Amino acid sequence: MRMPSLALRRVVLLLLLGSAGCCASQKYAVLISTNQTQFDDMSIHSEWWYDLVYQYKMLHESGFTDDRIYVLYGDGHDFPTTHAAYDSQVQFGHAITDMPVSKANVAGVFSLLGSKMTKRDYLYVWWMGHGGGSGPGQCDLTMYISNTGETVMDHELKTYMSAAPNYRKRSISIMTCHSGGLLNDFNTTGDPTVVLASSTCSENSYDAPTTCNGIVEAEFNYTDPSALRKKNVCGTPVTSDTTVDGFVSLQEVQQYNALSMTMSTPQLGDPSALAATTFPAKSAP
Repeated sequence: MRMPSLALRRVVLLLLLGSAGCCASQKYAVLISTNQTQFDDMSIHSEWWYDLVYQYKMLHESGFTDDRIYVLYGDGHDFPTTHAAYDSQVQFGHAITDMPVSKANVAGVFSLLGSKMTKRDYLYVWWMGHGGGSGPGQCDLTMYISNTGETVMDHELKTYMSAAPNYRKRSISIMTCHSGGLLNDFNTTGDPTVVLASSTCSENSYDAPTTCNGIVEAEFNYTDPSALRKKNVCGTPVTSDTTVDGFVSLQEVQQYNALSMTMSTPQLGDPSALAATTFPAKSAP
């Protein structure tokens, strides 16, 4: 039997590589900071921008590409901070805010992802804002979009996210008071969704009592990305990779948060037991 020509073999190889590329899993992220920073170094204010930039930095280092990270913040423009560590132009070479934060845009970004994501993909969602608890155990969570005066109920966020129904796994990191109220909205066995929350249903969430660089950040938003980066915002290593395999799972993030946080009690929602095998920094988390 005659062997295929070298040219033909190259064509077949290119087709195979192209096919593999088209079917590779992708990582998407939605970052939502529900207010707007006006001043540097102001407690319960500047975190809206600082925490957002730290989340973006963690995702960037974890292999999320800029075109698959969607940022909702303030009036749609980056905050011109004087701190280089939180200056998007210094850190990434470009602005990071894609659209203003509003209820319509929260719904819209997930509708947009519904046209892009496939059943091979991973979705990382981060929400930063004020929250209120009501109902049994204060587990009915209301999330406030302070920049517009709007509110989003926990079940509404779930509905918005359902507009992007195709995914292999997804995770939600939420920093609000009473944020544990989100867990019971994503508690269906078989749904590959992991929720990391900054507090129980009945607790408030707070600023970190101290940070390595003295910059104000919410406690959960300081420990959570530090765990995933395996180092804090100053670059000092942290012991979040307990299995020492080079990657940090969402289970390890929860463990690090629980050991590191003192102001509130971080919660893990993991109905399908995926936290231990979900690694946001891997190419296929």
